[in-house]
Amino acid sequence: MADREPGRRGLRWSLAILAIALVWLLASVTPAPFAIERPGPVVDALGEVDLAGGDEGAEGDGGETAVIVIDGAETFETSGELNVLSVAIIGSPESPVSWMQLLGALLDPTRTIVPIGQLYPEGVTTDDRVAAGAAMMQSSQHRAVAAALRELGEPVEARLRVASVVPDGPSDGALREDDVLLAVDGEPIATMERLREMLAADPGAPLALLVSRDGAQLEVEVEPVAPEPGTAPLLGVTIAIEYGFPFEVEVYLGDIGGPSAGAMLALAVYDRLTPGGMTGGLRISGTGTIDDEGRIGPIGGLQQKLWGASLAGTDLFLVPIGNCADLPERIPDGMAVAPVATLREAIDAVEEAAAGRTPPGPERCSAGEFVRSSD
Repeated sequence: MADREPGRRGLRWSLAILAIALVWLLASVTPAPFAIERPGPVVDALGEVDLAGGDEGAEGDGGETAVIVIDGAETFETSGELNVLSVAIIGSPESPVSWMQLLGALLDPTRTIVPIGQLYPEGVTTDDRVAAGAAMMQSSQHRAVAAALRELGEPVEARLRVASVVPDGPSDGALREDDVLLAVDGEPIATMERLREMLAADPGAPLALLVSRDGAQLEVEVEPVAPEPGTAPLLGVTIAIEYGFPFEVEVYLGDIGGPSAGAMLALAVYDRLTPGGMTGGLRISGTGTIDDEGRIGPIGGLQQKLWGASLAGTDLFLVPIGNCADLPERIPDGMAVAPVATLREAIDAVEEAAAGRTPPGPERCSAGEFVRSSD
């Protein structure tokens, strides 16, 4: 019996090691219904971007090109950085992550685990998400340029074009794709905000829409319909905002998609068109959507963008004031954070930092709710 005991213990250890190996193997190959968000590429909007894979609209077949290209207006030398932040996603319906990858993400503070359905609703593929992100980025770029030029007092023309009509919707048969909305009930209209206000002013009442179609003007009548009780009435169309600028501004950001680069792109265009480097040589990073009037809106993935800013050696991080609740209690040491609501506030914050002063920080959100790290 004594001779058999060491052999039995060895067998038990071998079986235990085999079981662990099998669990490890299964965890490594079994797909999980989650995805992982991590800090994505950081691109200096005052610098250049590598378009090795090509970028629609960019000249040539890729390589280095300026992020902001302005033709037809005087531009000025800049300094420092105005960094666009992004979030990278690991895992998709076509290429899910494994449970072992999730374990690694749990141990990495720069990563966040999210249900895959939150990023990819049922039926949405990776290609769908990429296409939607590219469309939102393009729209964001146009709004950023409009906001910057309006801040500079430059003329910006805008018009509302019908991109699509919902079949059997309120406008089906009255409006057509590529119609341009000129006026509503006799009032000239050029902003989505004003259109929404007029739709909500008298719910259920028909509207007289003056449109431009094939070079001619005509008036059609549409009765907006609320999709659900208590919701705002809709025309049943998709509207695209088109801008006319006094000179050409092109933006190239490679594979970064979505609308959250708008605020930083507007800052970069403003900086390029004004004498003197606005940043004072500092590394400024930030995020936020922007509309053509310069209002900065909240975004998702703030935690990953904050980490991305920290890893990029950021001196000042600009965050939408609408994301105040998402700010962590401790901000990375050496990095100031400035919540901003408009492009003008963002410009003021950058200029304050460049002058060696501290711009208003998280105390703008609510006194005592957020604490800077002193570690």
